[in-house]
Parts: sequence; C-alpha cells; structure tokens
Amino acid sequence: MLTRRCTQRMFLLRPSKEVNRIIAYCLAEAAGHCEMEVLWFAAQANHIHFGIYDKEGVYPVFIQRLHKNIATLLNVAHGRWENLWASEQTSVVHCTDPKSVFEKMIYSLTNFVKDQIVARAFDWPGVSSLPKQLADAALTETRPVGYFADGTAMPEEVSLRFSRPHVFDHLSHEQWADMIRAAVHDVERKAAEEREQTGRRVLGRKAVLAQSPFDRPDSHEPRREMSPRVAGKNKWARIEALQRCAQFLTEYADALAAYRDGQTDVVFPFGTYKLRVEGHVCCRAAA
Repeated sequence: MLTRRCTQRMFLLRPSKEVNRIIAYCLAEAAGHCEMEVLWFAAQANHIHFGIYDKEGVYPVFIQRLHKNIATLLNVAHGRWENLWASEQTSVVHCTDPKSVFEKMIYSLTNFVKDQIVARAFDWPGVSSLPKQLADAALTETRPVGYFADGTAMPEEVSLRFSRPHVFDHLSHEQWADMIRAAVHDVERKAAEEREQTGRRVLGRKAVLAQSPFDRPDSHEPRREMSPRVAGKNKWARIEALQRCAQFLTEYADALAAYRDGQTDVVFPFGTYKLRVEGHVCCRAAA
C-alpha cells in the first residue's frame, strides 16, 4: 500500500472533470509503462492511496513516473510552479497477510466516507477504482489536451484493468465483488451511526467540488509519528517481515562497506535497488 500527500495538505487533487482525467491518465500510463499490477486506487482532495503487486521490483520507477506526471500536469492546470507533493517520502507499507491486504484496500476506497466527506463511497466525485473493480472493467482514458508537445511519445489512449490481490484468486468475480460491497457497506453503516450519535453532517459532493484547490484542512496534522513499513493481523508474519527488513539492512551495510573498500565482486542482498538497476553490482536471487 502506498500513500502520497500534497504539499501543505492543500486540496490540489480536488476532484473536477479535468483533474480526474489527468490523474486517471497518468495512473494508467505509468502502470502500462512499468507493467505494474495496480490492485486499487483512490484520490482524495489532498492525498492518494493505492495498492500494487510489484512482481518485477520496479515500484520506485513506477511511483516516480506517476507522481512526476501528475504533478507536472496539475501544476499547469492550476497555474502554479511549486512542488505539488509533500517533501516527505512516499509511504510504502508491505501487507503480510490476506486480511491486512483487504483491510488496506477497503480503508483506501472508503476513506472519504469514514471522514464524513460523503455518505456513500459511490458519492465521491474523484478518481476511485471501486466502480471498475465491482464491474470487472478497465479504466480507459485519452491523453489530456493542451499539456503535451506535438510528437509526444505519450500514448493517445491508455487503459488499466485493476488486478485482484493474488491471495483472493480462488474467488469468482461475483464472490469478490460481493466481498467488497459488504465491507464498503459496513463502513458506510458505521459512518451513518456516528452521524446519528454526534449530529454531524457530511460535507457533501457539491461542497467538495466547490472547494478551492489552494485550500487546506483546518485540523492539525500530527507530526513525527511512526511510519510503518509492514502491516498485518498475524503477529508472527509481522515479526518475520520486520526481521527480514533488519537482516537486509545489516547485509546491505556490510556489502556496501566492502564495495567501497574496492571489493567489486561483492554480492549484495536480494532487494538492492539503485546499485542493481544502474548495473554497478551483483545481487543474490530471490529465495
């Protein structure tokens, strides 16, 4: 699961026909270019959540291309020049078990319901993979007009079919869609119960569309909190994943020290990225 926030929490992704088109195009184009399996995607007004299965180990290239293109096009659309994304790194969380994968997906697709922005997930006017996932249909978008030079290599039309997390491949599409609907409905029901108890009202679709992209929430955002690398309901799977991370860091540090000392034949641990793709070092194969 990956999360990226806009600079200063500004509503620079605030839904509109043009913004939605730009985000959808950039997502489908980057996924096709990197052959990335996108499992889910949801863009709120000031951040995005999405899940991927990185079978080729190229997610840094994927998110670099996706975030760069979104930022470039939206800055043109908004008539601004500064950075669109927050300076902090993209949050990347490895889900260690089927339950955590599914919960992260539902969290992403219903975040605007939980936050009382809209009453139902389908009321959200921004980009969300939910309709395409339930219909088992592809997201297709044409290249936005007015943003690319003549003769650009960017494709005129792109298409993306959201993959299913592989741990649920045994389900039929009807079973998978029913599972998603039930979980989404549960979030909507709990949000409605909260409104009944507190008297709070949803912001609403019209209010979302009327917001300025240069506004930001009034609430205070906590800082310097933990940034998890793994998520899972199974304690031992979580511990094992954290141990793998710690082991990798130790082995990488030892290999890098040896490489800097002139041992050019040193073998780096599986998972090494930059030195591997730039062709400088050899790495162990996956277990």
